[in-house]
Amino acid sequence: MEPEEILQVLRAIQFEHFKWDIFHRGDTSILADAIVLSAPEHDFLVDRAEKVWAALRQVEALVCEDAKLMEAVAVPSSLHDAIAQQRRDQPRVTRCDFHLTEQGRWVISEFNDDVPSGFAECVGLSRVLGDHFADRFAGLTFKGDLKKAVVNSLSDFESVAFIHATGYSEDLQHVALVADWMQEAGHTTELGSPMNFRVEDGRAFVFDTPVDAVFRYYPGEWLAEIENVEEWSKAAPFLPIMNPLSALASQSKRFYALWNEHDLPLDESSRALLDEFIPKSVYLSSLNRQEVLSNPTRWVLKGAFGRMGKTVRIGPLMPRAKWEKAVQEAFDAAHIIAAQQRFDTAPLWSSRGLGYATVGVYLVDGEFAGYFSRIDKGPLIDYDSWHVPTLVEIS
Repeated sequence: MEPEEILQVLRAIQFEHFKWDIFHRGDTSILADAIVLSAPEHDFLVDRAEKVWAALRQVEALVCEDAKLMEAVAVPSSLHDAIAQQRRDQPRVTRCDFHLTEQGRWVISEFNDDVPSGFAECVGLSRVLGDHFADRFAGLTFKGDLKKAVVNSLSDFESVAFIHATGYSEDLQHVALVADWMQEAGHTTELGSPMNFRVEDGRAFVFDTPVDAVFRYYPGEWLAEIENVEEWSKAAPFLPIMNPLSALASQSKRFYALWNEHDLPLDESSRALLDEFIPKSVYLSSLNRQEVLSNPTRWVLKGAFGRMGKTVRIGPLMPRAKWEKAVQEAFDAAHIIAAQQRFDTAPLWSSRGLGYATVGVYLVDGEFAGYFSRIDKGPLIDYDSWHVPTLVEIS
């Protein structure tokens, strides 16, 4: 594509799909590259993402029934009762991040269960490129329809509230996009902060608007700290929330240590899936400090919660002094830290040189809904990583 065509794509995503921050640190946040999967690769990733997601729901259900497990994964105590009492038939959207290792094996670093991002990139890139430049992608197709899947999941609710951190424009762009989808489908929407939410006579309100469901784009660990957290606890038994408060438990990086640290009654197939695709995780307190310090290539340190990789520490990417400091700080707060076995991601070439990719698979109510992939110069995918479209070869 010519430079003016690339800018045309970026502007369309910005103005038609609410991706306002198409530029970041003097560069575009979306690369004019694409990740291409073969049809068998696509089928494999979708099948495994859906099956692992279902297995993790077994783990999450056990956590919701046990305050000690909620405490173990660092869920704030102010949300324990709400999670235990929440209705179980909740609409859900999640993203599973796959990495291809140097050994040719696909692994899952995590599921983004609480407030997954990337809707504009997923839907915008596929719509703009598919509608206006389809001739450039002969033999390739965009798979999934995230917009349709989210709207269908919320279709039973006439009025939907969109709760977000109102101080962040990058969060506003996300909820504004989904609210636009719902308005287009004929639903009433109301945007606000969690502080604008209340329950009165068994009905939920945002400002003075009664709402039938909530689309929550506000991190659960932040929700636990607000003044009106009791209002959310009141709503938990009856109000559908995408995503439910229990998603905070499965968002915790310590969640992935549960089946290694506790004797959970999981069926054999579920445990085998989790062991095969999710690198081994343990509570940091289960490890020897000196061993972790001396083996920076073995473990990745992760805070229970954090956005865009901010709490992730990878030894080989850090000078020795910084790694020593990171290990010290982690062990000082071991009750909220997990250690995940490190893997080596296979490098690839992009227009910006050698990089590393993650292929994000969206699931809505446990079923495939689209892709959100990113590339970075290093193996840590974070806020500075580039977004790239994902296409699948037509078999």
